[in-house]
Amino acid sequence: MYVLHKRVPVRNLLVGAGALCLFGWLAIPLELGFYKLTAGLIYRGQFNGAVVMPLVEHFPVALVAAAVGAAVIWLVESERPLVWTVFPALVYLFSGFFGYHWARPPMLLGRVEQTVGAVFPAFTCILGGLIAVRW
Repeated sequence: MYVLHKRVPVRNLLVGAGALCLFGWLAIPLELGFYKLTAGLIYRGQFNGAVVMPLVEHFPVALVAAAVGAAVIWLVESERPLVWTVFPALVYLFSGFFGYHWARPPMLLGRVEQTVGAVFPAFTCILGGLIAVRW
């Protein structure tokens, strides 16, 4: 029985990784369709450029992240399934900081934009898990 108890955390981590990979493929067509809707938008001002623009750009990924959080809640074997949404949320958080290339050293607003874009999907992943737990 002890061996079975040790396999459950590994299984739960694999469920989180599998949900992340499976729903990651779903994000690609959503991003393409959402890009067609939002192409040509102009964000005037520092707040719109640093906060609103990354929220709009990362909305499809955040929507998929909420689905990942809900799927992890439904598939994980645990007394506290919300804890297992932290793993995909951390993956979203760390991967959100990659992909930015600066031609010159970034200003503070550039880092704010990068941070908002990284935190938004991680937050919605945990929020999707919370909604699934309450439901």
